[in-house]
Amino acid sequence: MAIDHIRNVKISAVCCAVPDSKLTVDDFYQMYDNKEVLDKFINDTSVKQIFYSKKQKTITSDLCLAAAEEIFSKKGIDKNSIDALIFVTQTSDYNIPATACTLQYRLGLSKECIAYDVNLGCSGYVYGLYLAAMKLQSGYLKKVLLLVGDVQKDIAGKVTDLNNFLFGDCGSATLIEYEEGAPGFRFALQTIGSGFEAIGATKGLRYAYVDNPKPKDKSIHMDGLSVFTFSISEVPRLFKKFCENFDANMDEYDTVLLHQANKKMLTTIAKKLKVDMQKVPLSIEWYGNTSSATIPNAMCYHYAQNNSDEKIKIIMSGFGIGLSLGVTDAYVRPCDILPIIQTDITWDEGRRKVLEANAKSS
Repeated sequence: MAIDHIRNVKISAVCCAVPDSKLTVDDFYQMYDNKEVLDKFINDTSVKQIFYSKKQKTITSDLCLAAAEEIFSKKGIDKNSIDALIFVTQTSDYNIPATACTLQYRLGLSKECIAYDVNLGCSGYVYGLYLAAMKLQSGYLKKVLLLVGDVQKDIAGKVTDLNNFLFGDCGSATLIEYEEGAPGFRFALQTIGSGFEAIGATKGLRYAYVDNPKPKDKSIHMDGLSVFTFSISEVPRLFKKFCENFDANMDEYDTVLLHQANKKMLTTIAKKLKVDMQKVPLSIEWYGNTSSATIPNAMCYHYAQNNSDEKIKIIMSGFGIGLSLGVTDAYVRPCDILPIIQTDITWDEGRRKVLEANAKSS
């Protein structure tokens, strides 16, 4: 377990964006034939609707860009003041180049800006905060833009995999700044790579050479029991180690933001932490499991209508694919947490380059 405390940094703004298209419970029942299985799925997960990108027109980078632009506009941020851009996702625009580079260009940030991608899923927001805070601790850099999100495959017609109803699309933007004297963030981070088989994809270079018959091409596979066992055992254990190392108590936090995997998992973790569910927002009901963006999504869902400038103390935990997990705490002002926006933007220039390259190859 890696323990760290990075001082003199703060969260200055948070915003999330989702696509315009959505599916509701009524749609679920029209698209899935086994009503009994669907009833159990809805009861266990609590998902009532999801937002998704129709035909994948609006993808992760588009959603994160929209969230960032909202922060720049609402908070009056000078784009030239951004020293670094970190893009955390499992669904980048291309294998190469790094999507962070194209986002620096699309957002109009200075060419002096650091920009790079990080491939992480459910723990991605906590790890992203850690990377952003590390950039700022020397005091030379002043502002880091953290973009975190994922989109799933398009949903159309009959559905045979309930994961299509579990995972929603979302992109987030968080502005982290250097501030002398700020209490900063405390971290406990872990990696349990031996559990890599529990969640993952069945395509990529590792599958480039596989004896016939080829594996079924699914975007993601998940061993539900292994993931559930990992989450309800390792996450409370990490919280305990965090509290022991920092002499913290769960009672001191206003809000506990957990990765929105499913309701049953969250209630079990909260019970083990001895935390009242009133402190644990459930955005999964209306946005589904948005992978790396669930923590900022839950934050915006819960606090966006609260305009108080009084600081609240939150503790966050992301956990899942990797297997990877982390816990961090921070002070945030509700007035710096913006409402979730909807968008249908896309990047025609990026799509055109793909079409042109394909035409030249053929």
